[in-house]
Amino acid sequence: MKKTPKISLIVEAFHNLEKAYVDMKKNLEISKEEFVKNKLVRDRVRIDFNLAFESTMRVCRHLSAVYGIRTSSKDCLSKVGQFIGLPFAEKLKEFADFYFKYRDLKNVVSPEELYDFLKENLLVFKEFARGVIEYIKKTTGNYLLIDFELLNEKAKFIKDSVKKIDFVISQGFEEFKETPMYYDRVKYFYQVAYDSLFDVCKHLAPKFGIKKFGDDCLTKMVEKGIIPESYYETVLKMSLLKNKLISTWEVSPEELYNSLKELNKEFIPILREISNSLKELLNKKVKTTN
Repeated sequence: MKKTPKISLIVEAFHNLEKAYVDMKKNLEISKEEFVKNKLVRDRVRIDFNLAFESTMRVCRHLSAVYGIRTSSKDCLSKVGQFIGLPFAEKLKEFADFYFKYRDLKNVVSPEELYDFLKENLLVFKEFARGVIEYIKKTTGNYLLIDFELLNEKAKFIKDSVKKIDFVISQGFEEFKETPMYYDRVKYFYQVAYDSLFDVCKHLAPKFGIKKFGDDCLTKMVEKGIIPESYYETVLKMSLLKNKLISTWEVSPEELYNSLKELNKEFIPILREISNSLKELLNKKVKTTN
């Protein structure tokens, strides 16, 4: 089976890179003299430099395995960069050489040298990430960087959990009330189903243009029209029940049973609505790229 890039790994790694990059850029806005004197800032930059480089290397090692490129830690960036057609492969080699020199306890990289290097080369991180993303989009046709493997996995978790909850609910309330194991079982599988649906939402929300969201991801999808408005109260109830179950709030067997009778059957339809909206989005993307 042909290996393909793991989108979730790349997105997560580059997300961590972006955070470290932004922090470094901000801390390097001060003068060299201030940087040398300010140990707190220097320590922050060192931590962010390590995080940024390791996040970049995580992607590099992954791509070298996917594309069968034989690399070492020191030449991974340059070889992968060359493979995907980046014009600054030599710059990537120099970048890696400096990092390993900086990490080598036998060598002492002065604060001045670190400052000068990062001021001149910090953008390499961003250019490498941009190059990788563009290459993956072009070679896979996955222009929205959707992790279909993750979506299929989460959909399976939802479907399996819904079936298990259905079985317990079908035993009737009296049986449910008299069997403590049933309560624990449906509580667990409800959380699996909800968390999986939320993971689907969290992954796809940015693709639909939802930039800011938290626990309200599903309601944001309703507001955006990805999930029909008729599901607004349902997703609110789903979220409320999940929060009750993971808090110290006591949920009686009767409340849990009745809530699940109402909500469990809604997971698959909501998942289907998200899937339909995704298909429409992908069709639009295909038309605009052709």
